[in-house]
Amino acid sequence: MNTPIHDFLTAYGKSGIVRCHMPGGKGRNNPFDITEIYGADSLFECDGIISESEKNASSLFGAGSTLFSCGGSTLSIQAMLATLKDITGKNTVIAGRYCHKSLINSCILLGFDIKWAYPREYLGTDIKAEEIEKLIDSDTSAVFINSVDYYGGEADIKAVSEVCKKHNILLLVDNAHGAYKVFTDDHPLKQGADMTADSAHKTLPVLTGGAYMHLSNPDLRLVAKNAMNMFGSSSPSYLIMDSLDLCNRFIDEKKAEALSLIHDVAVLKGWLSDIGYKLKKSDPMRITIDTADYGYSGNEFAEILRNLGAECEMSDRQYIVLLFSVSQNRTDLMKLYKYLSLIEKKAPLTPEAHIILRPERVLSPREAYYGRKTAEKTETATGRICAGVHTPCPPCVPLVMPGERIDEECVNELIKYGVREILVSE
Repeated sequence: MNTPIHDFLTAYGKSGIVRCHMPGGKGRNNPFDITEIYGADSLFECDGIISESEKNASSLFGAGSTLFSCGGSTLSIQAMLATLKDITGKNTVIAGRYCHKSLINSCILLGFDIKWAYPREYLGTDIKAEEIEKLIDSDTSAVFINSVDYYGGEADIKAVSEVCKKHNILLLVDNAHGAYKVFTDDHPLKQGADMTADSAHKTLPVLTGGAYMHLSNPDLRLVAKNAMNMFGSSSPSYLIMDSLDLCNRFIDEKKAEALSLIHDVAVLKGWLSDIGYKLKKSDPMRITIDTADYGYSGNEFAEILRNLGAECEMSDRQYIVLLFSVSQNRTDLMKLYKYLSLIEKKAPLTPEAHIILRPERVLSPREAYYGRKTAEKTETATGRICAGVHTPCPPCVPLVMPGERIDEECVNELIKYGVREILVSE
């Protein structure tokens, strides 16, 4: 597969031309660090090398159209919601309760109201299609779900898609953790999603901040580009775009290697189960270990693993999450197995329950966020109305949403996750 962005940057870097343009590094630290000079195309108005590379990506993913994002899936989600606002004119989104904070922030900015669909467990995506259908009314513009979640859980996108099509509304999927599914048969686009946000940098060989916005309908490309232009920097990184361009070639040429890595992760899961680890069901690109069953809190276990030589993606009171990439190799997996086999199993801990909070809604998220507010210590916030977006990072999922009344259960959970101060309505 051709790499038009990379080829242009390579030629420009070798040209020796005097750079009387931004950025200020003048190519001395990295010759590929340029801006929208002649021939380089412009991300939000592209009709040249960037457009060509995006078309390559859309053919690989089976999308009607693909847009590059240099602002991660956050920018893609912002653009998806702005596109939705443009084409439907409706003001309500049905969303899975444990969506990333970028969904909340986008809805606040764009004036969407949100109806929450609840899963069976904390951070879960296993929301029944029939539960989503009960929430649909005449003002519903779309359903927004995330899959894969931080623990590796996956939604039944096909079933949700069927409900959306029945009611003639769009399905938007936050596929930030599932860009690697380009190598499999279960990418959300293949299951009926209308738009997806894929963080290429999470599981593909792309620089941090590189992501895709995929559209099933190619006719929405111009509207979506305009929406992305609203939120994105006018100086997008050509280093990130170069890595997205090169990733096209990787996807085109390295499917066998990627599928081999996915297979190796599955084998490692089996080995870990054999030596006594209890694994939470997860997608093919991560291993989620119930460390409480092994005698440790997730945070304790992560520290032990760190000292042995491996860093996990996330840890909490009960689990650690180990996230892999298709550019990883078997050597890494063997090292990890060695380290995990060295950790002594102890008597199981009684795990603290992950509570699904269902606070009372008092105001819309937008009303609360843009109303008069003040900072409050979390421990004394009982009875107040949340007015900010406060999340432990990772997983960047708010426990209490703007406009919801903070009860004692909310206070306890916020403190457990390290949120010590919170904005509340005056």
